[in-house]
Amino acid sequence: MSVRASAESLKQIPIFADCDPSHLQVMAFASERVEFADGADIFRSGSGGGAAYLLLSGEADVWKSQGDERLTVATAGPGAFLGELAMIAGIAYSVSVTAKGPVTATRITREIFMRVVNEFPDFGTRVMNALSKRLAGSIGDFDRVRHMFENATSFPRGR
Repeated sequence: MSVRASAESLKQIPIFADCDPSHLQVMAFASERVEFADGADIFRSGSGGGAAYLLLSGEADVWKSQGDERLTVATAGPGAFLGELAMIAGIAYSVSVTAKGPVTATRITREIFMRVVNEFPDFGTRVMNALSKRLAGSIGDFDRVRHMFENATSFPRGR
């Protein structure tokens, strides 16, 4: 995949949608193409969030451990961007991702991301604005769920 095509793929990701294409090209140029065999871990919950992965081909299970069991919460396919919050914030991954068949991805390290942010402050501002909107939406969702829960617990319960 060319640098321009990789940048176009990044442009489709909501946190990069408002970013200048030339900044995305710099990030795409510096990123690394990686391949994973069926069953290989792309990353594991609790490990350092040093990189995010843009899936180019194949599918991956996104899962969490629940006791001794593995609970699949989603299946990611081409175009999915995984681990971005952990990469940006430098925190541990909150889920695990395992290849479901062969997977090809673009790996963007925190170091590369931060280098682009430092060289192009407008890029960082646009990404942070997108993340702020995403956070505000999540807070709104939590408030709606909390309100529904509060109303549900106020109903009398049958015996």
